Amino acid sequence: MTWGKATPALVISGIFDALRLMFVGFIFFGPAMAGLYCDYKVSDWIGSAFGLTSAACGAAVATGAFFSAPALMAFGMVMAMAVGLTGWLAVGGWLLATNSRIFKENALWFVGSLLFSEVPFVGAIPAITVSVWKMHSHQIKIEKAALKKWEKENAEKQAKKRSEQAAQLMQMQQLQAVQQTQSQVVQQAQLVAQDAANDENYKQIQAANDDQYTQETKKAA
Repeated sequence: MTWGKATPALVISGIFDALRLMFVGFIFFGPAMAGLYCDYKVSDWIGSAFGLTSAACGAAVATGAFFSAPALMAFGMVMAMAVGLTGWLAVGGWLLATNSRIFKENALWFVGSLLFSEVPFVGAIPAITVSVWKMHSHQIKIEKAALKKWEKENAEKQAKKRSEQAAQLMQMQQLQAVQQTQSQVVQQAQLVAQDAANDENYKQIQAANDDQYTQETKKAA
């Protein structure tokens, strides 16, 4: 896992947290948005009237916001909770589809993000984004450590394997040297034996020739 691969989940979390924050503050943002919409529509109908349109819309919205504050607050809280749950499900689905192993060590963080996102006002904290960031941070840390451990163990295995191969090669070379030496000794012994046999044959032939020469000499005498 890398931060590049974690970016889509963080972006999704950020979008839903931003929407949730908007609804949490709907008591403030709602009237302002209503005022802008009023000014836009009325100005289209009758013109700006030297700024009186904006002033009238502002006054109307302020009066409406005062009397509708509880309703706006309730609407904002309900929508914030709905958006928080939807975002939590969306991010959870994405993580299950693309990176399910993240839940092995970080399930409690993800469950905690739902609890925070559903608490009124506390939900203003970007709990989902923070939790997803923390989960990926922990996962990246663990997987980097695991990768380093694997690389170290693999390097040790490769070094051990090379050492064993070198030892086997040395043993083979030594065995070949011993066999070659034995072969040379056997060949030398065979040569010595052959020389001895040749010498013996030569002596026998020489003795036979001497006997024959002696016999012929006696007959001649």
